[in-house]
Amino acid sequence: MNRTELFDILLKNRTESKTEGGFLDLRTYVEQKLNLSDNSLIESIVDEMIENDWVKPSNYSKYSVCATYEGKQLIEKYGSYSSFLESLKKSDNKDQVQKRTDRALNNISKISAIFFGLTSFILGYNKFFVDDLKIDNQQTEIKKLNGKVDSLKFELKKRTTTPYKKNAVDSAKTKG
Repeated sequence: MNRTELFDILLKNRTESKTEGGFLDLRTYVEQKLNLSDNSLIESIVDEMIENDWVKPSNYSKYSVCATYEGKQLIEKYGSYSSFLESLKKSDNKDQVQKRTDRALNNISKISAIFFGLTSFILGYNKFFVDDLKIDNQQTEIKKLNGKVDSLKFELKKRTTTPYKKNAVDSAKTKG
């Protein structure tokens, strides 16, 4: 018989006992009813029961115990100590999965933040240089237009300083 099976038998015996406050020496019970004499195994089971507050020892011997309210609630909820252990394992597995999921989501959010930060930097940097190029192109175009304006002013000035030959234009009209 393994520890968990013995634990189930002893805890059920104590929680299903009809006498309120009835103490039972578990060492004697195991030796007489189950023909086991492994005192270290019995001691470890009794210590765990007392530590978890599922039983309380008598004033005379720690092996003489009676069930507490918590012990009865444990058996009502889980049915046995082995079911309680299975529930703990499932709970631990869920906790581990939750921790892994939380770590993965945390890492994804960090990577996303880095990615968006770099993207923003690159776009901002690019926009800065594109704006500079636009400004340079516009300044070059302004210089070209200023040059055209200057040449047009010069042409206009040149035309206004040359006398207008009205007669030559008038004679060309009448000849035709």
